Amino acid sequence: MNIAYVAENMLRKVTLSIDEVEANDILAEDIFSEYRLLVKKDLVLTERIIAFLKLRKVEELSVYVPTDSVRIVHDVSVRHYEDVFAPLMGEKDEVDAYQETVSSLFKTTLENVLHELRYGQILKSNQDTAYLRGIFEKILEKKHRYELLMRLKEWNEYSFVHSFDVFVLGTIFARYLGLTDIETLARGYLFHDIGKVFIPQEILNLKRKLSEDEFEMVKTHTTKGYELLIEKGEEDIAYLARDHHERFAGQGYPSQLCKDDICEGVQLLQIVDVYSAMTSKRVYHSGYAATDALAVLYRDRHLYNEQFMHKFVECLGIYPVNSVVQLSDNRSAQVELVYDLFPTIPKVKLLDEQISMILPLNYKVKIAKMIDYRANSFEEIFNLFIEQLIRCDENSIRVYFNKLIDHLHPKEIILKIFLPAFRILRLLTKEIQTDMTKYRHSIDILKKLLEEQLDVLYKDYQHEKTIILVVETSLRENFFIKLVQSILYIDKIVPIFINPDDDLRITQLMEHCNVNVAYIIEEELIVEKRVCPLGEGTLLYYSLADIEELLNSLVGMNMKRFSFEEKMQERLFASLKT
Repeated sequence: MNIAYVAENMLRKVTLSIDEVEANDILAEDIFSEYRLLVKKDLVLTERIIAFLKLRKVEELSVYVPTDSVRIVHDVSVRHYEDVFAPLMGEKDEVDAYQETVSSLFKTTLENVLHELRYGQILKSNQDTAYLRGIFEKILEKKHRYELLMRLKEWNEYSFVHSFDVFVLGTIFARYLGLTDIETLARGYLFHDIGKVFIPQEILNLKRKLSEDEFEMVKTHTTKGYELLIEKGEEDIAYLARDHHERFAGQGYPSQLCKDDICEGVQLLQIVDVYSAMTSKRVYHSGYAATDALAVLYRDRHLYNEQFMHKFVECLGIYPVNSVVQLSDNRSAQVELVYDLFPTIPKVKLLDEQISMILPLNYKVKIAKMIDYRANSFEEIFNLFIEQLIRCDENSIRVYFNKLIDHLHPKEIILKIFLPAFRILRLLTKEIQTDMTKYRHSIDILKKLLEEQLDVLYKDYQHEKTIILVVETSLRENFFIKLVQSILYIDKIVPIFINPDDDLRITQLMEHCNVNVAYIIEEELIVEKRVCPLGEGTLLYYSLADIEELLNSLVGMNMKRFSFEEKMQERLFASLKT
């Protein structure tokens, strides 16, 4: 709640009993229950949320009310409340300074990872939290481990918090699965990313996707972490640092291990590590919702232990949309909708009766078991993207766009999303299935997304070459020209635009850039020759139709093995031979 807003609207923060709060009150503080965040501050309360909080035994809430409200007399905030984590700390009289430091580290870091609705049913009791704290303190009884952890924390705060998060999720999940030697696994999970201390901070702190060279550098953290742990006498957990990015069927790194070569402790870590990374807040993104992160994991289920994934979902109690589940009353259902504030209480469709229901707040009926997950294919998500594009629903468009681009090569984003989407919209217009006004709005939204991609490419890619594009100013906003510009950036080629009205300037620019070819792109070709000499160089002529055909021909090619400039020349000279 903004202080200026509070002052302007004459509101006062008070603490009321749960029976005194009313719908439309605004929460003034986060609400925790058993060390888990239930609802966040600034939320406008509804009757359903109040009922939910009552079921969770929440007795008091801090809310903002008008300063003239009669409910102010019921303010109970004068009471003294113990720190929410005080029960974890125990008696301090006989705790030495080092133990106090370790306990404080556990408490403050746990607060960091708990401030999101991503833990579901994990840490649902004081006993679970005390169990974790005991293992954490036992691990750090050896001070060299504490020093190693602080080295990671000082080098990269995010990597430290992520490692702690993986320790929490992994340890509780390992216990849920009934794995043996959990304390050793927990130590390995805490130090699985220790190799990040060898990765340059400027790479770890980048606010964009990594380039291929940068990614190759980051991949070395697995083997370097393994070597560091061996050096520090932690041989029994070093393999967890080395193997946590391995994937089934040899699709991971550094050793391309297959399923039978990966032990259960690592198979668990692979899932938890990805879930933590996707749901955690970073500088450049706010993190996936839990259900969306799980959906991404299921999309790539062939890379992981699928039975472990089912069990992880059950451990969390958060079931992604499209989950096929068994309810506690033995009926079968499919999850239709997951609410942001109540991810453990979804809306489901009963499969036998084909009716929808919201699971009750009192858990009288709840999900008992994960049966399967029906993942949407790329084509299905793309169709939903197009549907929202036609409707001009920008928020929904972005949701589906972000799902589509995840794990795609930048060239694939251009060729598999932007190009076909534009062609579909244009075809619909020709068939008069959507009016021209809506078409223009849809194209504007698509262009806006493309401009955002261009902006990232322009800022973040190191350009190694230059290309000269001779294009009228009025034509540079054309969608296909923008697609060409994007692919050139991806190829680390910076395009320089110039108008086609001055051969001398073009020649001088070619000499200055040390290139012997310039590409002239016109809406429609009016020249007889497609190849013309100019000074010491050559002009190559293309129409927009040529560019569109070229782009279409590239769909499905290996993204890493073609240069767009080479393809432009190949296509032109092939057409000349024909």
